Amino acid sequence: MTIPVGKIILRVHPLLPIIWLFSLLLGGASLLPMLAALTLHECGHIGMAYLLRMPVEEIEITPFGGVMKIRGIEDAPPLSVFLIAAGGPIASLLCCLAAPVICSVVGFSFAQAFARIGLLMLLINLLPALPLDGGRMLRAVLTHFLPYAAATRWLIRVGYFGGACLCGLSLFFAFQGHLVFAPVFAGLYLMYAATVEKRQGSSRYVTALIARRQKIEQGILLPVELIAAGEDTPLYRLLPVLSSRKYHQIYVLSPDGMDCAGVINDQKFCESLLQDPHQPLKNCIKKTAGA
Repeated sequence: MTIPVGKIILRVHPLLPIIWLFSLLLGGASLLPMLAALTLHECGHIGMAYLLRMPVEEIEITPFGGVMKIRGIEDAPPLSVFLIAAGGPIASLLCCLAAPVICSVVGFSFAQAFARIGLLMLLINLLPALPLDGGRMLRAVLTHFLPYAAATRWLIRVGYFGGACLCGLSLFFAFQGHLVFAPVFAGLYLMYAATVEKRQGSSRYVTALIARRQKIEQGILLPVELIAAGEDTPLYRLLPVLSSRKYHQIYVLSPDGMDCAGVINDQKFCESLLQDPHQPLKNCIKKTAGA
């Protein structure tokens, strides 16, 4: 479901109405505190983004927070990315601290549920898995030591592993005679989010190249990086070593690694990547030769 809110496009994750319906069937006592805690969490991200002059263009509301599309985030410094990701957990922490203060206004039961849900959102979003805030914060730190795509790849693996562990935790409680749904919901969401993050790798690199083009138009100089890879190497395997801050020349080597079968520039690489990220580099050479 898509709802325009001013200049921001708001999308609601399909799992969220199911959880809300489930909450209503159980009495709905925690639905309003959940909405309040979720809204304040997202306001933390939005407020931090606007403070850093990077307005939010799109928000997808999920059961454990939101996934935002922020203008200029692809080319933002790691510190700005870290601060925007931290804005949500900071807001959730403030929710927990403010519960005793608002207790006299909204009632004890509402304040208690508000604090409990805020704490749950804080803990879940600090997990080091994408696209949770903890994963984005950790990726911002890792980009000082690894290429952006390589850091993303490792955090995607953490997302799959963490999701499987949470689902296993729910099964463990079920065998003990206790039905606990929160871990399995969180686990399934983590695995779903990791899959989405993996599929978006190619398009994210192309988006980063658009930001690089703007740098070129502003007269900013870029370093050139030479990369050598075997002709049977799939295109997606090169993403972890590519950077939007550099211009690349990819030398495609023959199977014995001695001869150069051809050279691919960034433009040809991007065109081929969008067509099929799993195709080998030698296909790009054939297309270049026939062009």
